[in-house]
Amino acid sequence: MGMVLLLFVLNQALLLHGSLPEDEQASILSFGDTSSTEHQLILIRSRLDQSLEETLDLKREVLRHKQEARNLQAIKDALQQRMCVQEDSVLQLKQELLRSSMAREQLQGHNVELERKLSERNKLLSDYKKELGQKDRLLQQQTIKLDDGLWRIDKSHHRLSGCENNGYSHMVDSSSAVFQHRMSDELQLVREALRTLRDSFSGHDPQHHTLDTLEQGVASLVERLHSTEAKKRNERKASALFSTVGSTRSPGRKANHTDRESWPSSSTMAHSHSSPVLSLAPSTKVLYYTDRSLTPFLVNIPKRLGEVTLQDFKMAVDRQGTFRYHFKSLDPEFGTVKEEVIQDDAVIPGWEGKIVAWVEENHGDGR
Repeated sequence: MGMVLLLFVLNQALLLHGSLPEDEQASILSFGDTSSTEHQLILIRSRLDQSLEETLDLKREVLRHKQEARNLQAIKDALQQRMCVQEDSVLQLKQELLRSSMAREQLQGHNVELERKLSERNKLLSDYKKELGQKDRLLQQQTIKLDDGLWRIDKSHHRLSGCENNGYSHMVDSSSAVFQHRMSDELQLVREALRTLRDSFSGHDPQHHTLDTLEQGVASLVERLHSTEAKKRNERKASALFSTVGSTRSPGRKANHTDRESWPSSSTMAHSHSSPVLSLAPSTKVLYYTDRSLTPFLVNIPKRLGEVTLQDFKMAVDRQGTFRYHFKSLDPEFGTVKEEVIQDDAVIPGWEGKIVAWVEENHGDGR
């Protein structure tokens, strides 16, 4: 019993310390003295075997712990790599957020600018509406003036026709002169009204075409009235001449050869007292274009082609402002060209029996 207890103590000491304490070694030696040597060898071998097994267990445990450490290190590396990826993602998200914030600030700035422009355009639109209302009122006033002038022209024409029908030949001449003077004054008044109305519009306003058409219509109407007046005057003179010739002969006597010779020939009368006089009178048609209208204008200048000067053309067109005048002509070297005429006394070139011109506004310094 004492032997077993001693072996147990030795085994625990060997497991705990790896070697036997000195007092135990002494006790073993003292015990060896009392027991056999074989017993001691068996005890030592059993201890060595037990120590080897414990060493192997410890090695296996160390290997297992190393493997776990390697696994933990790999997990750590993977987690660090994922952390780096997540940090990169977070950095990209921060950059995207920064860009979104900057874009939002830019959009807010654009919205503020657009709101400012919208308010300015609304203000301009209200101003344009007011200006348009003022122009409409001005157009109505000028239209009333134009209607009044046309009514006066028509009234004067009817008064002149009444004087002709009553047979007052000595009053007709004075009335026609007054009529022409009055028509000139009325036409000048209409042109001044249209010029004032044209100045109130911008350079590319489509109302300019309407005003030009209206002015052309009024000028054509006045020209027709002049033609009608001249034709009636010629017819009246012819009838007066016939009545004078008839009164010089006696009623019961036929016209003899001498009387027939005293009458004007039919060809002379045809050229002197009938309506074709107007067509045989020297006149040149002028077709001109402007910047504000696509439709050309036509005027007649009472001069032959080759005698019309730039001053005559300016008086016929009668436009206020500074302009440049180009005329269609044939150049021996370049062919058909637009020739600019500057001097007022210069003769305007013709084209196929008429004059084709372009009247362009001079926006530079006046000549």
